[in-house]
Amino acid sequence: MTEAVSKEKQMESAIPDVGVVYGMPREQYDLIPRTNWSKAKHIAKSPAHARYAMTEEEEDTDAKLIGRAVHSAVLEPELFRSTYAIWDGDRRAGKAWDAFEAKNSSMEILRSKDAKHVKALQDAVRGSPDASRYLVGGKREVTVLWTHSQPDVGDVPGFRMPCKARIDFESNAGVLVDLKKTRNASPRGFGAEVWKYRYDAQAAMYQDAFFAATGKRYPYVFVAVEDNAPHVVQVYTVPEHVLEAGREHYRELLQRFFFCLAESRWPGYFDGESELELPRWATSFDEEDDVSGIGLEFAAAEG
Repeated sequence: MTEAVSKEKQMESAIPDVGVVYGMPREQYDLIPRTNWSKAKHIAKSPAHARYAMTEEEEDTDAKLIGRAVHSAVLEPELFRSTYAIWDGDRRAGKAWDAFEAKNSSMEILRSKDAKHVKALQDAVRGSPDASRYLVGGKREVTVLWTHSQPDVGDVPGFRMPCKARIDFESNAGVLVDLKKTRNASPRGFGAEVWKYRYDAQAAMYQDAFFAATGKRYPYVFVAVEDNAPHVVQVYTVPEHVLEAGREHYRELLQRFFFCLAESRWPGYFDGESELELPRWATSFDEEDDVSGIGLEFAAAEG
C-alpha cells in the first residue's frame, strides 16, 4: 500500500459520512476520497477530460498561487501571515533564492510584486462595506461532507455518490459566501463569467451540500473583485431561478460522472464515429450575399 493510499484510508475512517467540519487544512481535504465540483465539472467537456483531471496531477502556476493567496489574505488574514513568505529578489534562482526557499520550505512563497497585488485585492474587499458585512463573523474554508442521491427516472437508474465541498465562508448572518477574482465585476461581465465557468452550478451544489449536512438552506452570495486596478468589488446575491438552472446542470454532471466511474468508461466527445458538421455561421447563406447577378467577372489566375 502506497503512502498516499494509506493516508486516504486513514482520512476516510476519521471523517463523518455527513456533516460540516471546521478548521480542516486544505491538504487533509484534498485527501478525502470523494467527488467534488473540481472533479465533476470536467465531464461537461468530455468524460476523457474528467478522467485526465482525476489521474494527472495538476500543474501549479503563479496564477493559482496568487488565487490561493488572495483567498487566504481576505478570508484568513491571520493564517496568511504565517503561511506565506515574501521573496524580494529579482529572480527565483541562484544561491540567495535557494537559501530563502530552504529556509521557508514549509511556506508558500510569493514574489514581492505578487504580494503587493494580493494586498491590494485584500484591501479592496475588506474596504468594501457591501462585502465586509458578509465577511465579519463566521467560519472560513468550511468542509462539507454528504452523499448525493438521485432516484430512478424512467429507465435511468438512480445512484448514491459520496461527495465533498469546501465553501469559502459561512457567515454568522446565515449566508454562504463565495469569493471570486474576476476580470469584469460588472453585472453583464460577471454574469457572463458565471455562465462560462458554471459558477451557478457550483453555487447550487454547495447550497444543497450544506442543506444535506445541516438541514439549513442558506442564501448564496458572490463577492466579485476585479483583478486589475482599481479592483472594483461587487456583491451579487444568487436568485432561485439561477440556482435552479445550476442545480439541473450539476446533477446531470454527477450522473454522468457516476456512470463513467461505475462502468470504467471514459469516452471522448462521443462514442464511435460521426458525420462532420460545419458550424452554422459557416453554412448560412443570405440572398443579400448572392453576387452572381451584379455583372462581375473574375479572370482565372495565371501561372
